[in-house]
Amino acid sequence: MPFGLTQALGLYAAWRFLPEAVVAKTADWGSFSWVDLVVLAIFIAVFFVFAVKFKRAGSVFYKVFLSLIIFSGSQAVLGALFMPLVATALAIALVVIFWFHQSILMQNLAMILTIAGIGAAIGISLLPITVVYVLVAFSFYDIISVYKTGHMIKMAQAMIESRAIFGFVIPEPGKSVRHKISGVAPGQGFMILGSGDVVFPLLLSASLIRSSLSQAVIVAIFSVLGLLLMHLIFSNQQARRPMAALPPIALMSIVGYLITFLI
Repeated sequence: MPFGLTQALGLYAAWRFLPEAVVAKTADWGSFSWVDLVVLAIFIAVFFVFAVKFKRAGSVFYKVFLSLIIFSGSQAVLGALFMPLVATALAIALVVIFWFHQSILMQNLAMILTIAGIGAAIGISLLPITVVYVLVAFSFYDIISVYKTGHMIKMAQAMIESRAIFGFVIPEPGKSVRHKISGVAPGQGFMILGSGDVVFPLLLSASLIRSSLSQAVIVAIFSVLGLLLMHLIFSNQQARRPMAALPPIALMSIVGYLITFLI
């Protein structure tokens, strides 16, 4: 449910951003140099080392960073609904409520607004083929970081311990969305769906808004099918363990994108 709501809200926000976006130049794959990619890789590596080696400082960093992205993302999507001043006030209120009322319901609501805003604002500025390359690259990165190095799992554990979760918390049957975040632990009645697994397919659907709303909707629907495929694979594991969620979601999103060429 949160995944689908994020895709729908993100597409609506991207559609509202369209009048401003049509006068801006889209960024294609050639807009990014190898230096950009190296800088990004170094940033991720330093971020990981910092978070793992200095857990207390890492916890503060997670909370500050999460607060900033909640504010910026929610302000973007709320700006598509309200006047700028009202959107800013609501975004600030959301951040405050988020930290003072840390329930699963509040966590997921904040992430819906945050990811929808970020995905719409960035996605509409990109070419679809650029996002396809990004989906493929980060799918391989997801596989390596989960199954090979394991650093993505360690980072997720550090975020959960700091109560600064960058993603959705999905309660399993018998658990309530009113449950406090402090009691959340993966494999103990809860599943975590990372923000990257949600925002990357939204980038692709939002990037299609410039050319066709129907094509964007098709890709969004296929991304939801990708989520269902991921859940099917996860549920049928002989032993429940963390899995790379992005590859099946990215695969179905790209399939949806290819299907748009047939319409």
